[in-house]
Order: sequence, then structure tokens, then C-alpha cells
Amino acid sequence: MFTLNDLLKLDRKPAPYEKGAEFWNDPYISGRLLPFHLNPDTDLASYRPETMDAICSYLPKAMGLKAGAAVVDLGCGPGLYCATLARAGFDMTGVDRSERSLEYAREHAPGARFVRQSYLEPFGEEEFDAAVMISQDYGVLSPEDRKALLKNIRAALKPGGHFALDVPSLRAFAERTAKNAPNWYAAEAGFYRPHAHMVLEKPIPYPDIPALCDVISVLDDKVTTYRFWQTFFSPDSIGRELERCGFAVNEALSGLTGKAYAGDSLTLGIIAVKV
Repeated sequence: MFTLNDLLKLDRKPAPYEKGAEFWNDPYISGRLLPFHLNPDTDLASYRPETMDAICSYLPKAMGLKAGAAVVDLGCGPGLYCATLARAGFDMTGVDRSERSLEYAREHAPGARFVRQSYLEPFGEEEFDAAVMISQDYGVLSPEDRKALLKNIRAALKPGGHFALDVPSLRAFAERTAKNAPNWYAAEAGFYRPHAHMVLEKPIPYPDIPALCDVISVLDDKVTTYRFWQTFFSPDSIGRELERCGFAVNEALSGLTGKAYAGDSLTLGIIAVKV
């Protein structure tokens, strides 16, 4: 059992990008995540179907891809983008750490190939025409991990290959930090556990980075703390980060559906090319 001292430790501010407990492959939680990916009424895991369709329509044109082009989807989850783009004639590969999500992907996207591994490990050598990373996954990584990821992407792309990603904007950071009140609740069963437990949630902003850490502690017979990081970007800051790692930005948009970027955009969509 946990002690009062354990509870007091929950209120400490973690070091920037300090990791928490394993979340994505937790046997119970991973089963609860899949319905969020497949829910057409929420953007909590995957975007809504109409947004996914718009992304899958826009990106091949923006990256100059022709039918048969080899594309890797990093953090592919249940393979929703892979399935759509494979039906459109692209040679799709999905990379993800969650075996539960990949089981669904293999069943529902038979025209694509799926690999269970971290994209922080090498996944190819000049074999892809394009790489995509959707649903703002890039910003959850630490600066060191983002650098390793970009190195792997650049190595996996053919000369002149494209990389498309979306990240949250500084406007989104301002909105999140304005609503950073802590929260707690108890449940007989719920998203985090199949039995009685208590959840303590506290978003912690780091304005100098700028990033935000959602600290979620689950209390049952012990204390388990998950930390979810998100880094926020301007067009200039994401552009500089990509350029330092061998990419040039072709377009900065409001998301990846093709809408022009505006100062009040909550999401940035970036189309970059390997140089």
C-alpha cells in the first residue's frame, strides 16, 4: 500500500520530459484505447473520419506521390490511414509499438504491411518515398528523441523524399495553460483500471520550452504515475528543428488537410522534404 509520503510526492514538478509508467502496452489500458481510435465522434486518439479522409486526399498531392509510392506511417495505431491510402494504390507500411492496435490493423488493412517497433529505432534505408506522422505525435517526444526520430526518417527516405507531420501551435499552448486546473475522481471501474481506483490529474506547463505535461496518477493498491508530454511550436521553431536535421519545409499549414495557416490555428501541418 502507499503512504502519505507517496501522496505528497505526487505534487512535485517533474524534470522536463521525465518519463512515467508504461502506458501504451499496458494489457488493460491498450484494450480501452482502441475504441477511442475507432470512435467517429472524438479526436482524442485518431481524428474524425471526415478529417482523416481530407488528410488522405491532400497529402499525396502535396507530396507529389504517384500510385505505387512507398509510404511509412509512424505511430500508425490501428492502421486507419494505412488502410485508406493502400486502397488508393500506395504501398503502405505502418510502424507502431502497440500490439493490440496492430492486431486490428492487420485484420482491417490487408493491403498494408505492419511492423511492431519503436520509430526511435531505425526502420529502413532509402526505401520510402514519404513518411507521415499524424495526430500530433511528434510533440510528445523529448528534444533528444525528436532528433533521433528525424535521423531515422531521413535515413529511411529516398533522395528528395517527403515528411508530413502535424504539431500543436503556440495558440494551443495558451489555451491549454489557461485551463490547467487539477482534477480528481474515484471509480468502481474505468479507463485506467477494471477495479475500484482513484485518479489524480494535473497539467503542468513549462513556458520556457514551451511544453505541457499531463501528470495522471492512478491509486489502487499502489500509486502508478503516467506522464504525457506535448511540445508546442511556431512555424519558425518547427522549421528550424527540421532544418537542423536535414529537411527543408515546403509548406506550413493549419493542419494536414490543406487549409492555409492562420495566427489563431491550434494545429500546424508541415510538409518537409529531405535535402
